[in-house]
Amino acid sequence: MNLLLVFAPLGIMQILYLLKYTNFLKKSSGWLLALFPLLSVLLCMMYPIVINDNFILDFRRIPFILGALYGGKWVGLIYLVVMLSYRFSLGGTGFYPTLFSFSLVTIATSLISGHFLNLDLKKKLLVAAAMDGLVGMVSTFISLTFFNSQIELSMWILFSCISVIGVVLATLIYEVFINQFKLLHSVMEGQKLKVVSHLAASISHEVRNPLTVSRGFLQLIDGDLEDKEKKEYMKLAITELDRATEIINDYLTFAKPYPESVERIDVISEVNHSISVIQPLASMMNVSINAKIDLPSAYMHSEKRKFQQCLLNFSKNAIEAMPNGGTLTIETTRQHNELKISIQDTGIGMTEEQLCRIGEPFFTTKEKGTGLGMMVSHSIVKGMGGELLYKSEPGMGTTVHLVFQVEDVD
Repeated sequence: MNLLLVFAPLGIMQILYLLKYTNFLKKSSGWLLALFPLLSVLLCMMYPIVINDNFILDFRRIPFILGALYGGKWVGLIYLVVMLSYRFSLGGTGFYPTLFSFSLVTIATSLISGHFLNLDLKKKLLVAAAMDGLVGMVSTFISLTFFNSQIELSMWILFSCISVIGVVLATLIYEVFINQFKLLHSVMEGQKLKVVSHLAASISHEVRNPLTVSRGFLQLIDGDLEDKEKKEYMKLAITELDRATEIINDYLTFAKPYPESVERIDVISEVNHSISVIQPLASMMNVSINAKIDLPSAYMHSEKRKFQQCLLNFSKNAIEAMPNGGTLTIETTRQHNELKISIQDTGIGMTEEQLCRIGEPFFTTKEKGTGLGMMVSHSIVKGMGGELLYKSEPGMGTTVHLVFQVEDVD
């Protein structure tokens, strides 16, 4: 029954994750997801396995560890305060082993929770099992050494073994449905992008050809005009045709994001070049550029033009997100063969819902934007085998990390 009280709320959390990914709960989903492990903790204590006058045995540490590792240090601290308050109200000397062991595990989880989410599944399982084993050993040692728990050592060992198995299974279940919803989200995004990609590929060539012909004839007519007013009109018409052609080229790039002419490019050199290109726009918008490009040359095989287009799109978006000026920080870091390009602004930032939609067709946070720039940039990064990571808060700015696999000079 105690294990049922541990696993049952995981099913409710699965429903909450679905609501989160469909944007029904938005910001409240985070608090609700943190609430159910705490509910499991309290239910386990209400219906313990063994009860005597001083000690109770239950599996509260499974949801406690799970919630603290996935939720972070503040969630773990709240769990600790609520759990100790309730345990103190129950009375008995068993409160003291609980106080010591769970305080210890709260400190341990707060130190590693920030890195825990980035671990692979095997390491996550090992960490969760180690945390549970730590609580079990400390509780057993204190209870048998300093208090008359009236519970035999063999019972403690059996209980701890079941608890370790329980926390491993709970972590597995949690990871499975997190990955399920990430996969669902990516499939939905993929279907949207596939439709737009087919549409772009089918009409772009047909539209671009007459635009090119029209532009050519307009240029011929422009050369024979002497009226200044008519020449201005002609110049405006040619400019608008060029803008339409540029939009169509964006569609074509989105439809075919993979490099057409692969060459060996110096990533660091291209980042420096993009900074020099974007500098005039930054100065015009009263934005200062803080460049931290202190790495030796690193190379990858791709198409230089598309890589430059990608960097310029992200940098331009960052500058336009600071209408009142600010600082654009462009930094490169490297770990082994993985190069990370970080583009950070101090602008208006984005909400969690906006972050989930960034890169979708025609989604933009700008009043006059089309969303094509981000859509194309996402396709280019994906076509280059790279990875995109976003971090943003409203009013605090946005950081985008572009991660690529690179190689050194032969």
